[in-house]
Amino acid sequence: MQLVSWVPLGRWNFQPCCPTGLQQLQAGTLSGLDALEAIAFVMPLASFWIGATHRWRSLMWIALIGYAIWFALQLFTWWPPYLFGASAHWMRVYERAFAQATQILPRWGNHLPPDGVHIVLQILLAGSLITGWRDATTRRR
Repeated sequence: MQLVSWVPLGRWNFQPCCPTGLQQLQAGTLSGLDALEAIAFVMPLASFWIGATHRWRSLMWIALIGYAIWFALQLFTWWPPYLFGASAHWMRVYERAFAQATQILPRWGNHLPPDGVHIVLQILLAGSLITGWRDATTRRR
């Protein structure tokens, strides 16, 4: 997520409304809130890594809960508008931010697909949850 948020990757993460972190940094428009957001996304990774290194399962579970919430938000944000049709509000947001990004799935009518980067992100989050759960529940000597 941080790579996508910070580094311009052409149409892969192109959002005319929202420049990447590096673009904001170069323009001098990066806010403290943007920096805090970056830290917030790194915290679960650090929590899980520290927990796995020291076998502190509570830290591992905190990270997994954070990733599970993020994954659920991804699913509930992107898939209902694609499967059942988007609201007028989501259509405006989509046209402003995601319509020009790389698309993998077809669009029809008001059924707006997740852009390619969000599909990849959801796959990576699912993999992280599966492997993290396996590691957090495995007993090691």
